[in-house]
Amino acid sequence: MALRSIKNLAPLLDRVLVQRIKAESKTAGGLFLPESSVKELNEAKVLAIGPGALDKEGKRIGMGVGVGDKVLIPQACPHI
Repeated sequence: MALRSIKNLAPLLDRVLVQRIKAESKTAGGLFLPESSVKELNEAKVLAIGPGALDKEGKRIGMGVGVGDKVLIPQACPHI
């Protein structure tokens, strides 16, 4: 239910709604990795995009990403 309600959100202007991709716990060779060795990825899937920002003349600047694209997101700062 939560994912359905998130997909109903519409980002404004040049905002992007993303969902973090879970790290694989299985290697390409079929070995399962313990949870302690699986790091959090800084990769996400774009769920929704806004229409884009406006320039000084009022024209819409298009977005560089689309729904379904994979993007890199910054790691959270440990000091905040």
